Amino acid sequence: MTKRSPSTEYTRDLELLLTEVSELLAATEENLVALEKAPNDASIIQEVFRVMHTVKGGAATLGLKEAVEVSHSMENLLDEVRSGTRSLTTPLMDALFSVVDYLKEWRSALSERKDPPSPDAVLETIHGLQDGGGAPETAGTASETSLPGPLLQRIDSALREGRSVHRMVVSFQADVPLLSVRCFQILTLVEEAVEVLGSVPSVEELENDQVKDVLEIYLVSDDDGEDIKTVARANQDVRDVVISKYQSRGQKSAEAARGKDPGETAAVKRSDLGKTVRVDVGLLDFLMNMVGELVIDRTRLSQIASQLMRESEMSGIGNEVSGLASHLQRTSTELQEGIMQARLLPLKSIFSKFPRMMRDLSQRCGKEVTFEVWGESTELDRTVLEAIDDPLIHILRNAVDHGIEMPEDRIAKGKDRKGHVKLSAWHEENQILVRVEDDGAGVDAEMVKRSAVKKGVITEEQAQKMSEKEAVAMIFLPGFSTVEVATEVSGRGVGMDVARTNLERVNGQIEVKTKVGAGTQITLRLPLTLAIMRALLVKCGQNVFAIPTSSVEEVFSMGGLTVRSIQGKPAMNVRGRVVPLISLEGALNNSMWALNGQKYALLTRTNDQTLALGVDDLIGEEEIVVKEMGRLLSRLKGIAGATILAQGDPAIILDVTRVI
Repeated sequence: MTKRSPSTEYTRDLELLLTEVSELLAATEENLVALEKAPNDASIIQEVFRVMHTVKGGAATLGLKEAVEVSHSMENLLDEVRSGTRSLTTPLMDALFSVVDYLKEWRSALSERKDPPSPDAVLETIHGLQDGGGAPETAGTASETSLPGPLLQRIDSALREGRSVHRMVVSFQADVPLLSVRCFQILTLVEEAVEVLGSVPSVEELENDQVKDVLEIYLVSDDDGEDIKTVARANQDVRDVVISKYQSRGQKSAEAARGKDPGETAAVKRSDLGKTVRVDVGLLDFLMNMVGELVIDRTRLSQIASQLMRESEMSGIGNEVSGLASHLQRTSTELQEGIMQARLLPLKSIFSKFPRMMRDLSQRCGKEVTFEVWGESTELDRTVLEAIDDPLIHILRNAVDHGIEMPEDRIAKGKDRKGHVKLSAWHEENQILVRVEDDGAGVDAEMVKRSAVKKGVITEEQAQKMSEKEAVAMIFLPGFSTVEVATEVSGRGVGMDVARTNLERVNGQIEVKTKVGAGTQITLRLPLTLAIMRALLVKCGQNVFAIPTSSVEEVFSMGGLTVRSIQGKPAMNVRGRVVPLISLEGALNNSMWALNGQKYALLTRTNDQTLALGVDDLIGEEEIVVKEMGRLLSRLKGIAGATILAQGDPAIILDVTRVI
């Protein structure tokens, strides 16, 4: 890597480049997966080629030679595919994926201020493919790939400015004495006549006597260079001089695609700054926190206005304060929605890597899998998005490794030899649902029970009494797995445990539906955002708790309902459904079935099961700001966070799933 002084400007430019490269590589990986399925789609090839050219140009500008060489090598391969001189084979696709993998590793190293990895292995793979097909370079001349990064940068800069760049190849007689001196003479004569951008070998290499019988000079000239050729040929040791207009492969292909004469010079266009700017996530978090404080203040102001209006002497002031509170509410609501919108990211930002992952997994497991993605434009809060990344990786791995059968087994069962895995996402009320479903073998509850008994998780007697749903739920236990031998893909019993833990951290839920021989469906229920939410404030004893409205389906008055006892546990009949009734105060004190005259029941859903939660009183529904509880308190069972109520009092936000 070319050494640069760590100036502020260079550091900023590097950060911008690495951010752009990250986005480009994610799109390229997705495009390569699509290209493997549609190898004749010229638009995909062109898009991948464009991305590699962008990466090469940005890296050359900052003198990052490794990325320049690798991305240009990939350009060459794609150019041959695009021109029809090379077909898309599996080895070629693997090589293209290896380039993307290298560039990811290269980007990660630079982001962490480490030395970039060596590109030798990737370049060797690509050169091996090129040796097996495609037109070779002219003997004795340097390919564009081997040009030094600074020289490529100067050439690209001159081309972008619309200047005419030429490549002059000077061939010398055999066994010329003092060849490096002859090269210096030619180079000096040419520099006196025109502007020279650089040479191969370079001046430094000539000084160290690192020469060969061919000298390449890259120069800027407005004519065809005949006068310069005459100057070079005047040396008696020169055998031949060839001068031609320089064009990169990308430039040739682009001009050919547009049907233009390669000699035409493109007009310089006005810079397009776009309509978006990059904003640091920390700034968005700060703004959201400030909006949260504003929400608390506006609620308090509304309460003060109501109190003033109830007093006859202060009713006039109360009306003015009420009007101000209403205006503040409208303004703060729009501000809140705007900042929340800025925090939202499409699920595509994490979905885009899964087609590549599924391709590699299916090959590693020796299975044939078609992978379908739907709803990737659905948007989710950045924090929630980060929390579901690992769970989805584990769930998809399990779908391929444990769910989808081997092709011959599927055929024997009357299924299509290719398994099908679908990843989908959509809005449902005030939640986002993400679902992974496969048509594989499904989860065998009896096998889960046997494995649990064998590992000492449960007794034989407990296994016999356990329902199918309870048995399937054991896959979420830490360290639990039904396979005897762990593979490099899965089987260590940490995947589903991590999935549930991450989801609970963001007040999400996970549900599993499975049928032996038909497949498995795993659904993640997620909140839109974690910063501000609608919550139902309830009272238990002297304490006030906030329960997210996403966890509450209905609210009933206990006065009109009959509570019965089923197997010694209270339950209520809700429109023909028998629903277990649990005391919230009792659940917080490890005696959930102990009712104590609760006035209201909240119909909730936990782990795909409907329950009624008894509370002493209802205070009302409010928009609350979620505050973190700190590392120690956040580990307490059932606590999702805290909030400050309008009157200034704190309240605990409950995670109903974990409470019960």
